Amino acid sequence: MAQKALLRRISFYADLDDVDQQVIMQIDGREQHYEKNTELVDAGQEMDSVLIVKQGWAIRYKTLEDGRRQVLNVLLPGDMFDLQVLVAAEADHSVKTVTSLTGLSVRPSEFRRLLTESGKLTLAFWWMQVQEEAFLREQIVRNGTQSARERIGHFLLELYRRVLITGAGTDDGFRVPLTQTVIADALGLTPIHTNRVLRQLERDGLLERDNGWILFKDETRLAEMSQFDPSYFHLDAFRMRLGRE
Repeated sequence: MAQKALLRRISFYADLDDVDQQVIMQIDGREQHYEKNTELVDAGQEMDSVLIVKQGWAIRYKTLEDGRRQVLNVLLPGDMFDLQVLVAAEADHSVKTVTSLTGLSVRPSEFRRLLTESGKLTLAFWWMQVQEEAFLREQIVRNGTQSARERIGHFLLELYRRVLITGAGTDDGFRVPLTQTVIADALGLTPIHTNRVLRQLERDGLLERDNGWILFKDETRLAEMSQFDPSYFHLDAFRMRLGRE
């Protein structure tokens, strides 16, 4: 259930009681399945629902008139889009699946009802938005000031921690269904340069690529090299937990 994925995500932001959890599990919506490379949202499209991701990955992006694309962020299980429907009629960006994706489509009125059911839930959703804004700030700093090597290391470490929150990944890595073109478009690089840097990181003993998996061989050194500090996840700001209080 998409509600279960959302509950897992929210549980990192609030200590929910049984009533709050029941409210999440009873969200009324329509489950939908999309194939890989499906355009879920087109910029300028009239929005009529919020989609909660149950399974799969998608990207949020904007495209210039000449076809150049900037990937803004990656959507994982438990993420929601687009809350913009609560305040605006038209999407100002696009969303596309990068794997097959299953989600729960929720009417704006149902989502507003959810926000009025519990103060804890409202605050938890607020913290989720704070985190998403933090990701965008890191994206600005990453692309504006870091080298290609630093950008790629930082981006992969960020994704890894997000994947762990979804319950996937392992102690030393995670499966990355993103093409090098998507990674390049997220980091303001070319696919060729992205591949060159990934190969160099492998040669330096920092990571290994294996059938779509990224395995960290020296995560500490990679974090130091890319100046990755996960404090911007704000996982300690509201009784958040990653296996510990």
